[in-house]
Amino acid sequence: MPIYKSFFQAQQQLADVEAIDYFFAKEMLTALSKSTELSAEQEQILSHVFFALSVSLRSGHTCLPLTELAQQHWGEAFDDQGQCSHQGFIFPDKDSLFNVLTALDLSANAQQPIVFENNCVYMRRYYQFEQTLVQAIKVRLTQRLATSPEDIINVLQQLFPPINNQQVLGVDWQQIAVANAMNKNFTVIAGGPGTGKTYTVTKLLAALVMLHDISRAKVNEQSNNQALEIALVAPTGKAAQRLSESIISAITGFKALINKDVLAAIPSQAKTIHRLLGVIPNSPNFRHDQNNLLSCDILLIDEVSMVDLPMMSRIFRALKQNAKIILLGDADQLPSVAVGSVLADIAPRPHSGYSVDNANYLAQVCQLDVQLLNHAVKQTASYSDHLSFLITSRRFDGEGGIGRLAAHVIKGESTQSWQLLQAANQSEKNQLTLVEGNLYTWLSPLIKEYYQGISSCSTIDDAFALLAKFRILCVTRQGEFGVDAINQWVKEQLAVHASQPWGQSQQNYHGMPIMISENDYRLGLFNGDIGLLWCASDKHDQLMAFFEQPKSEDEETRYKTLLPSRLPKYDSVYAMTIHKTQGSEFAHVAMLLPKNSNNLLLSRELLYTGITRAKTQLTIASNKQTWQQSVINVVKRYSGLKIVE
Repeated sequence: MPIYKSFFQAQQQLADVEAIDYFFAKEMLTALSKSTELSAEQEQILSHVFFALSVSLRSGHTCLPLTELAQQHWGEAFDDQGQCSHQGFIFPDKDSLFNVLTALDLSANAQQPIVFENNCVYMRRYYQFEQTLVQAIKVRLTQRLATSPEDIINVLQQLFPPINNQQVLGVDWQQIAVANAMNKNFTVIAGGPGTGKTYTVTKLLAALVMLHDISRAKVNEQSNNQALEIALVAPTGKAAQRLSESIISAITGFKALINKDVLAAIPSQAKTIHRLLGVIPNSPNFRHDQNNLLSCDILLIDEVSMVDLPMMSRIFRALKQNAKIILLGDADQLPSVAVGSVLADIAPRPHSGYSVDNANYLAQVCQLDVQLLNHAVKQTASYSDHLSFLITSRRFDGEGGIGRLAAHVIKGESTQSWQLLQAANQSEKNQLTLVEGNLYTWLSPLIKEYYQGISSCSTIDDAFALLAKFRILCVTRQGEFGVDAINQWVKEQLAVHASQPWGQSQQNYHGMPIMISENDYRLGLFNGDIGLLWCASDKHDQLMAFFEQPKSEDEETRYKTLLPSRLPKYDSVYAMTIHKTQGSEFAHVAMLLPKNSNNLLLSRELLYTGITRAKTQLTIASNKQTWQQSVINVVKRYSGLKIVE
């Protein structure tokens, strides 16, 4: 029997619950009580466990540890006058919770919708996703490619030649990352902005092609003449486009270093994960799964911090058993919007060190002192042979304000980061600007500098180039400093100063930047894709939507062009949520934080993600309390995903 007779009754007792939490708890309790007779006390405890589990799933957690419930006054809340508005529920101690849950058959092998494993409560589907991923990774951790150290040394010497006849002093982390991935079927390369992740992984792909060619040359080529099939993917259309552009740029830069046939074997066009797996309309499943495997030999996934647990599990299910997978991303960024924090879980920081065998292998093939490597990567009781960190940023050299601010924030240094922001205003050459007071006083000049000229550009190329220079980043969609309010205000400002006869008070107008907010696989447009509404003719009589397409080095920019009426749902995009900017970067970023420091979305990971979208200039609007509280807050995702080697 449900503890609460209605959602309204539950809502009066428990704060921050939604209708889905009530119906989830009701259904789970009903299902489990069919197989086990429960006392009134057990029903009460279990009902609230299921409420808490549903809330935790909505918050992105994979599971709910008992330690987070034991003796907690859950769902209690107070109003602005300090009066209790929701009584909440007090959970018993951990042993009592354990006894209630173990009285039920909630083992992994039981056919129940709830799983209780390792003192954590799971919804079965997420437990299965987690186990699928853990087992698939463990299989690949045991796979070592039969490649001789001599061949690897030969390839590395070609890819990392001495500079001006002098060897690099210390550890070359890009070389370590390439070498560490060459003999493994699962590898993670993590690093912040400007650390050369795409540059490094392009060298890695070249190394794998070269090793494949060496292997083919050692056997009868006619019996083994199939080239490597490499697939490049990213979570969103924008991230896939940036990956394509970065790979193309890297390939162009390597022409004097790497054989042209090797470079030709590296693909330059990335696609979204959804497109790789093959979307089935009106179905949560994909065309490629364990019964219809992908054909690729090597799969590179960029921006992995954005990939949720269910999607990553589905990717591994669809891979051939011996396919190599390379994960690329920044583990300090925000985790996925949906359930899980896969990259943070499998890329623990600080690095837990390499095994003795792996450290010796890396020292041998990179031709460096193993003691130097062990000193640089501190060994612990466990180790992470699959993991490489790139730690030297060529964009943020430690002297500029953006890089220093990002470092303070991700370390949780709230006082130092705020002091850096305040001091930045005293320096004319600093990359940082802290603004307080009236939002529109300081934002209006930036609108005029970056956005007002878009519609006056002579070509669509120039318009996109100007749009890419600046973006306003917000924490939320709603509220005074939310995306919706800021976008509307910018449009009103532009309408006042519009010089074109068609004006900018219309719903759609020439020079309006837009962002797609739902996927349309038929048109090849995806959530997060950014375009421009543009009148290509001098008569301004036909407004079209333009979307940049990846291009090779010798091509002019190509565009997908569609009538606005054909587009899926879209919004104007002068301002974006910080979440939506993952996979993007801009010359100048203005980041607006809400006045209320208690906003649940505020965290150091959110600030870090917003800060590192800026390449040369960062303007921040915040008060001291909101800023410092945001730096203190940490995104915590409960998970059982642990890669132990």
